[in-house]
Amino acid sequence: MRLTEVGLDHFRNLASVTLEVSPAGAVLVGSNGQGKSNFLEAIHYLARFRSFRGTKHADSIAFGAEHFRVEGRVVCGTGQSRMVAVAADRRTRRVSLDGQAIARPADAAGSVLAVLLAPADLAIIGGAPDQRRRYLDGLLISTSRRYARGLPVFERALKQRNELLRTWPPVAGPELASWDETLIDTGLPIVLARAAIAGQLAHRFADVGAHVAGPNGRLGYELEYRPSVPVPADSMSDAESVVASWRQALTGSRERDQRQGWTTVGPHRDELVAKLGGRRLAQFGSQGEQRTAAIALRLAEAELLENETGHRPILLLDDVFSELDEDRADRLLNRLGDRHQRFVTTPRPLPRLGNGLTQWHVDGGRIAPRLAAA
Repeated sequence: MRLTEVGLDHFRNLASVTLEVSPAGAVLVGSNGQGKSNFLEAIHYLARFRSFRGTKHADSIAFGAEHFRVEGRVVCGTGQSRMVAVAADRRTRRVSLDGQAIARPADAAGSVLAVLLAPADLAIIGGAPDQRRRYLDGLLISTSRRYARGLPVFERALKQRNELLRTWPPVAGPELASWDETLIDTGLPIVLARAAIAGQLAHRFADVGAHVAGPNGRLGYELEYRPSVPVPADSMSDAESVVASWRQALTGSRERDQRQGWTTVGPHRDELVAKLGGRRLAQFGSQGEQRTAAIALRLAEAELLENETGHRPILLLDDVFSELDEDRADRLLNRLGDRHQRFVTTPRPLPRLGNGLTQWHVDGGRIAPRLAAA
């Protein structure tokens, strides 16, 4: 999968422009604060219909403008070409495919596949559990439109159950039991999907982590999915076991839930644990080891997306190489190869990045293509 052209209009500080893109991609060179990462954010919008910064859509509108629009023509390995566009004003966001409005963005999920590698990925490894849940959800949304449609349904059911828990006097057991079943029905596909994809990620994570760490790094990168529903690991693919365990857990936690005013068991409490040598990286990993793990997780994601969809995702590398020593940077480049279209941001030219990548200079929000990198 690759972009052949990208159009920007009133997106953050970037000047309105239409850019032709080489099959290999581009290196965006410029000082900090000029708009390099904003371009990657625009591509991320085409893939996930939201900012990777976690900000509101209105925050991506250029100062003094009333809306933004990002569009890109993407060509898949089959040769099929599609135009994907995302626009937003102060109130609404709109997604379109080939000029046709899409009522539910979930129905367009996976039209563009992109994987972002950025320094902020350290939070996935060492941050709060909700960072890792969002990571899994984002990956699953890219591979399954059913998951994309089902996640907000579960979130609404969870919100309604929590509101019920906060009523006074406390609701009767039968009424709460009814909401337990709704929560289980809507949440079961989420638990099963997360467990399955975490398992697929785990062996790729171990392989990529060992490769990027190199011969002098510690071995034993692991991923472990820990659902809050108390189900044995060997039963996580068995829907009946998950349902029975979850129902029992909800019944057992009912008094606690009513006392605290929120649901304490369910996929909103799941955890994805990254380990090295059997110890949690969040607590015991050095910053270098956590950074290696974050890169390994993203590259494992790219491999999994290609395996699941049959399409090779676009890679967005946001100032990644400045955070790595020379040996790890070389191993990362070796792992990346030239199979993916890549967009790379850097404050200075990177001679080691060649393979047909166009060099774009970014200054004050203006992107000026230059000659291909040597």
